[in-house]
Amino acid sequence: MTDQDLNDRQRRSRRRGQITAIGLMAVVALPMLIAYVLFQTGVGIPDGQVNQGELLDPPQRFTQWQPTTLDGEGWTLDPERKHWRYVIPVDAACGERCQANLYLTRQVHVRLADKAYRVKRIIMPVGGEPSDALVEQWREEHPGTEVLQPDETELMASLETTNLPGNPVSEGRYFLMDQEGFVMMAYGPDHTGNQLLKDIKRLLRYSYED
Repeated sequence: MTDQDLNDRQRRSRRRGQITAIGLMAVVALPMLIAYVLFQTGVGIPDGQVNQGELLDPPQRFTQWQPTTLDGEGWTLDPERKHWRYVIPVDAACGERCQANLYLTRQVHVRLADKAYRVKRIIMPVGGEPSDALVEQWREEHPGTEVLQPDETELMASLETTNLPGNPVSEGRYFLMDQEGFVMMAYGPDHTGNQLLKDIKRLLRYSYED
């Protein structure tokens, strides 16, 4: 082998080494570069919201509304028993919108099947006390559902600090409360049972279970 052949072999070897090094650097750096570009430009990142309901911003602690039972006893969250809850403000006479919201949330609850025990419902009369006959009707048609009355001044003041102010009854609005007692999502007359079901199934999937 001549000196020229030896030099050529060494040059080829160095070139292969350089190419290998560049390749390794590209393997490490390229994903980081792609992630940076996606983060900066938003290209390829879904911009639609995942949730079907409207997030209540900021979330409100339910006990801030000072709920009481119909017997006047204060209601507190049981820290040992975690549940998601639909909170359904209704007019004291339970008109058409009230009945529609109660029916819809009940059907969603039923469709949760073996996960239904993780979700409860609260009927929340606003604007007066419901009649005994109406409460009895609720107990028959919506067994296991709690009936709690809020302090309406606290309720309205609380909602005024959010992105969804106003009387929830007149808006036909009801809420979802998380396992820690925060009212965090709202639904209205335009939401369907499938949309509620989609949200609650996702939340149950990604939340802890007692």
